[in-house]
Amino acid sequence: MITREADYSVRAILYLSSKWPDGYPIAASILAEKMDIPYRFLRRIVRKLADGGFVVSERGRTGGVRLAKAPDSISLYDVLDAIDPKALRFNACLDAQTADCKRQKNCPVHTELRALQSVVDGKLSEVRFSQLEC
Repeated sequence: MITREADYSVRAILYLSSKWPDGYPIAASILAEKMDIPYRFLRRIVRKLADGGFVVSERGRTGGVRLAKAPDSISLYDVLDAIDPKALRFNACLDAQTADCKRQKNCPVHTELRALQSVVDGKLSEVRFSQLEC
């Protein structure tokens, strides 16, 4: 299940993508209002998106938030995986960092879930923010 934080992150990138290639920073208060994201929550999200290399945050009177790279180089998978990778997994056994199931090698369910996970990850990777309209 996609978390609220991941949903808000996608909304933020979507709005900033709609302003590309102008490249001028969007005030966080405007971004929060336009995409219906609580301002205090947005500030935390912007930090994570900046750490992930998706946005640049500029301080000051003419500051704000802008994309760090072109929308066609950012996939839906990229953003979701950077913000909340566990939200993308069907089961904990598919998370490489926490996969500790002793039955994993012999489990037919794991095999099917892994195949399904691969399809979903692939589809999310194909969706570029340049394809989406706000």
